[in-house]
Amino acid sequence: MLVGTRSVERNEYLGKLLEASGVPHQILNAKNHEREGQIIAQAGKKGAVTIATNMAGRGVDIILGGNPPNPEDAQTVKELGGLCVIGTERHDARRIDNQLRGRAGRQGDPGSSQFFVSLEDDLMRIFGGDRIKSVMNALKVPDDQPIQAKMISGSLESAQGKIEGFNFDARNHVLEYDDVMNKHREIIYKKRREFLENPDSKDVASELVKKAGFTQEDYDKQEQEVGHENMGQLIKIVALKAIDTLWQEHLSNMEHMKDSVRLRAYGGKDPLVEYKNEGHRLFTQLLEEIDATIGNNILKATFTPHHHGDGHSHNHSHAVPKVARDLAQKNPQEVGRNDECPCGSGRKWKKCGRLNTQEHQQNMAKK
Repeated sequence: MLVGTRSVERNEYLGKLLEASGVPHQILNAKNHEREGQIIAQAGKKGAVTIATNMAGRGVDIILGGNPPNPEDAQTVKELGGLCVIGTERHDARRIDNQLRGRAGRQGDPGSSQFFVSLEDDLMRIFGGDRIKSVMNALKVPDDQPIQAKMISGSLESAQGKIEGFNFDARNHVLEYDDVMNKHREIIYKKRREFLENPDSKDVASELVKKAGFTQEDYDKQEQEVGHENMGQLIKIVALKAIDTLWQEHLSNMEHMKDSVRLRAYGGKDPLVEYKNEGHRLFTQLLEEIDATIGNNILKATFTPHHHGDGHSHNHSHAVPKVARDLAQKNPQEVGRNDECPCGSGRKWKKCGRLNTQEHQQNMAKK
């Protein structure tokens, strides 16, 4: 006999009831997954009782008579009716019920399956159990009398169909939200690959430096200080650091925003449309912030020789924004991304101090 339960708690509860009744059995659930294959392989032995959660033991055949196969034992079990599968309640999805049923009567073996349903089970209680219960009370049907009627089966299948519909809609909705993030992800990864694989990233870098408010002379001066050979490596490290850091922040912002747009449904707005619009605004802002950060930090990064144990020195780039150090000295309190910049510009730190704008530098110099 193979008994299927919906959860580990009910699986263990049933095991205690059988133990109290003196019925030898094996319990199979997520807590003893090391022996899962061994337990389910012996579930076809004569007299074996196995209590399993609906998901446990899948992928292992139940061989009648036990494993390794013994023709005599197998024949004895077949004559007694094969494997009997008992379901202690119906699952939300018919697919799971059918998987449990399918453990019996495989490959021409004899077998049977029987599900037991209470009107107090979650599935029945939510979808019409009280109505059926009132009919049974009116007809004065005893509590211990099994009810086998098409009305019950029909109610169950209708309830399962509704839940499957809800789950499908939920999965579909999650996919639509994820599509927005996937587009962002593709663009960011493409941008990242350009800096990783493009040997001519110096042209892109000089444009970003100009875009950040500096001149070609500033870029040339930095290249001269760092060295022509090292400049490409420096650009790559600075760019990847900026992209990775800001992308992580963007993921967090999008997650918070997803939670907040759901409330807009109360105002008659479609949360998905709001999520797409807000997401587009945040992503445009992210791309601008990445470009500005790369452009600024290229001019602040330095190469320092790092001595290894082999006695050789190797050059490593470190993007060290000088203004961040100045800020730490002038304002010991930690500044949040959305806090006002301590330089006095009136802008947020992420828009001024973090990007190290020229206005910020001038204000900090005055201070």
